Amino acid sequence: MLNEKNKFLLNEMRFYIRSHFSVSDTKASEILMELEDHLLTAQQEGKSFEQVFGQDPKSFCNEIIQELPATSKWEQIKIIAPIVPLLLMWRFLYGFSGELTISLYENIVYLVLSLALSYVLFIILRAGSFSSKRNSFWMMYGLGTFVLLVYVGFFLLSGRILPASPSLVLQDGAAYMTATVSLVVILYSLFGSLLNKKR
Repeated sequence: MLNEKNKFLLNEMRFYIRSHFSVSDTKASEILMELEDHLLTAQQEGKSFEQVFGQDPKSFCNEIIQELPATSKWEQIKIIAPIVPLLLMWRFLYGFSGELTISLYENIVYLVLSLALSYVLFIILRAGSFSSKRNSFWMMYGLGTFVLLVYVGFFLLSGRILPASPSLVLQDGAAYMTATVSLVVILYSLFGSLLNKKR
């Protein structure tokens, strides 16, 4: 089992490499598994992370990325496509209040804003990879605050700026059912992999 330092740095490598959507995720996963095995063997032999991957892990990762085959457009679509309904389902949780209004224009802007924010966050987090845990904490705190303020501003202004119609209004049972299904799907997307591992 990897020690805390090696586990942290390997996770940084994993995020840095896999956040490059231009490379094949399948091949990237295979390489990362090999790197983990290599690092574990080196750790058992008393070698440090730096002795295995050098003093500049980001440059090492960039070399790996250059060697990986490019991902196809279909693979990119398969990565992004599941994100869209999940983003909408977070909004459908409002149905637990007994009434759910689904506004076309508001949801379109919400999706575009969310995808744009996700892209920007990936770029910033990738640039900050291999920082100290302290710097990583403050980066996450700052980004979290920024995203929260953006969404608060959006929800405060969207009702005043965007047209209210066309929209679909669900009430009572239909609203509760939509919210319940959305919650189940969201929870499974977040924790389904953990359940599958336990099996």
